Amino acid sequence: MENERMLSQLAAQFFSRNYDYLWLRTMLEQAGSTKTPSSTLITGSSHALNGIKESCWKNAFNCSMHSQDLYYDFQCARRVLHTAPKGHFIRCFIIMGYYIAYQDLSRSKVSRETMIANVYYPIFQDAHHWNIPSHRDLWDGFGDIPEPIKVLCEQAAVQKLLEYGTYYSEIRPRGTLFDLKGRTWAQVSERERLAMGQIRTADHNKIFQHKESFEENKQILGEFVRFLYGHDVQPIVVITPFSPEYNRFVLPQMKDGVLELLDSVPLDIHYVDFNQALDLFDPTDFMDTDHLSEKGAEKVSGILVEMFGA
Repeated sequence: MENERMLSQLAAQFFSRNYDYLWLRTMLEQAGSTKTPSSTLITGSSHALNGIKESCWKNAFNCSMHSQDLYYDFQCARRVLHTAPKGHFIRCFIIMGYYIAYQDLSRSKVSRETMIANVYYPIFQDAHHWNIPSHRDLWDGFGDIPEPIKVLCEQAAVQKLLEYGTYYSEIRPRGTLFDLKGRTWAQVSERERLAMGQIRTADHNKIFQHKESFEENKQILGEFVRFLYGHDVQPIVVITPFSPEYNRFVLPQMKDGVLELLDSVPLDIHYVDFNQALDLFDPTDFMDTDHLSEKGAEKVSGILVEMFGA
């Protein structure tokens, strides 16, 4: 009985510490082995984790992660479509914020240490432009754990993720970027929301300076879209809705940059920018400046299903 309790605690600690890696790896494996035709693939950043409710589709796999850039969106799609039977996926959503057009995780000294070292490099063995990537073993800090115990813990973690079926759960509840002092976004005053919108966009607007990454992302998106067409998969780029307080301060040039990015690809790409229809959303649809609540995610997902099918 004591051994079972200790194993359960160890499995829970392992799960919590490696949650993001386990989520993405599990979704890639599940998507690549699906037996259901006409499935939906979802790639993207935290906007996809927050903005999509997978259960709105008959069979959808959300291979997204916080701060995921276009390069790793492509790596996820390539991994899935190289392993899944041809014809089993019919659409791929590439869900992003405006700043993603200028982003390259491998050139960010902070993000690469958290996301590439802990998630992408262990999965893909690919650090993009990071020549000497850090690499943390999943079991660092746990001591000398026998291999059979490690296997049991990993199996338990994967089973939990499959039971949840979505990134956010009791283990990983939705959170906000800001300390709202226990309030929902709708309960925060407009003055406070404006201040937070200005802070958040200031961080994202800085990314606009990375013109070299922007030019490279044109090439990445072009190759990504050609790859999807080669697998008879419809590419759909989606900008999720952001709060009016965010949209007020975001650089207009960033929005123009996304259009330039899409126009650089000589193939048809469906493009949906929910910020052109903000009257469909209210503060209860948001967790913070640019991330959706579960209610907002269900609304966005329902609209995408109506537009492109389930």
